[in-house]
Amino acid sequence: MNMKRFLLPAAFLVLSAAAARLAAEEAAVVVSGKPVASAAVYRAGGEAYLDARSVGRALGGQVYWYPVSGRVRLSLRGRAMQFVADSARAESGGESFVLPAPVKVRASRAFLPVSFLVSKPFGRWSGTDAQWDDRTGTLEIDRRGDVGPVHVFSYDGHTRVVLELAPGVAYRAAPRGAGAVEATLPLGTIESADRAEVDDGVVASYQLKQETRQARLIIQFAAKGAHWRAAELSDPRGLAIDVYAPGVPELPPPSPQKRRVVVVDAGHGGQDPGATGRRGTREKDVNLAVALELSRVLRRRGDFEVVLTRDQDAFVPLSDRSDKANALNADLFVSLHCNAASSARKSGFEVYSVSETASDPEAERLAQAENAALKLEGKDPQDETAKLILLAMTKTEMLNESAPFAVLVERALDRYTDLENRGAKQAAFYVLRGTHAPAILVEMGFVSHRDDEAKLNSRAFRRRMAEGIAAGVADYARSKGWL
Repeated sequence: MNMKRFLLPAAFLVLSAAAARLAAEEAAVVVSGKPVASAAVYRAGGEAYLDARSVGRALGGQVYWYPVSGRVRLSLRGRAMQFVADSARAESGGESFVLPAPVKVRASRAFLPVSFLVSKPFGRWSGTDAQWDDRTGTLEIDRRGDVGPVHVFSYDGHTRVVLELAPGVAYRAAPRGAGAVEATLPLGTIESADRAEVDDGVVASYQLKQETRQARLIIQFAAKGAHWRAAELSDPRGLAIDVYAPGVPELPPPSPQKRRVVVVDAGHGGQDPGATGRRGTREKDVNLAVALELSRVLRRRGDFEVVLTRDQDAFVPLSDRSDKANALNADLFVSLHCNAASSARKSGFEVYSVSETASDPEAERLAQAENAALKLEGKDPQDETAKLILLAMTKTEMLNESAPFAVLVERALDRYTDLENRGAKQAAFYVLRGTHAPAILVEMGFVSHRDDEAKLNSRAFRRRMAEGIAAGVADYARSKGWL
């Protein structure tokens, strides 16, 4: 047998080896809060490069690679940008762009420098805002819009839907049949499509979508006979559509007799990173980002005074967090966390209230993991938990109120996010035991799950998470007659 027939050319072996190296590292690409297909990463000279075709698909366009001429063409929304291999210049419609690094070709694939994809010139051309997290290998892309996001504020018999607007954006609000109202915004552009089930007895749902030459917001009523009115808001500019249940007079939102204090706790921080994702996402960073967003959403309502246990990457002892809430006579306490598991298949959110016994073995394991931060304070988790058991027994009312609070937040998150709902549960979390107010702990997703981790790294998704938690807070406040 002639063995030479089975020998592969050296060039083929080189290309195969190069392809194997490229496949070894992949970036997670998140578009408007939703994970899409990953992109191969190539690194050279301290610069990260992403596979051009994957980038084109993520942007909603197409990339054409012409190996003979060495040209790369990115076509997006009727426009085209031309790149040349090993060149740091690009052109589009007579306009020239200077790239921070030249385009690379490896294993017959074209790669674009990440530094250009996240630059202002490319963002202006593509109509997107992009961010690259080199530590986690995540590219986040958001369409640049002048319409949105949407905020929903529910009251007794009255719901206000606010659509943020950039200066100069025109709008028109009109009935949509007998059971809905819609706002059309000519030439308006949204960052991302948005739909949520509100189900507060007045508004059933809303949908924000992009059409060819306009944006459209549709608000579906929960019952026949509902009526509405529209008004423009300023600082920041927005369109407010107030929907009233049948028989409820058209009045502005009632002023609360007392501004209720909500303490928002971003779990972990500083020397305590919390859980770490498969791509290196640190729980403490996600917790802080959502806490800051949640505080903005709640403050915009005007009904709550919001206090953060930390507003930067700092270590705060667990007891100091609850002590701060108690010193302020807080009405509600919300602690934000991310989950992790040895199994990469576990995903979703869950909402916890405090209890003497965990609702299931997994809840017990999670509480022990979160309480382990006590070791960084030089305390024994078991001794400290035993002390708080006696304290918790004197706070029956707080324990009784925490469970329904958790259920309402869990239901709201189920309406506002597309994560798996793992339910409302109970466990002996130290940070909840020491708080003298209805207190919950939200596990916002699993950093150990590929899609959950990508979503938690997205500003759009974190905003939806904050909106959902805020809706649950408002639902509980209404149930207590505070709003």
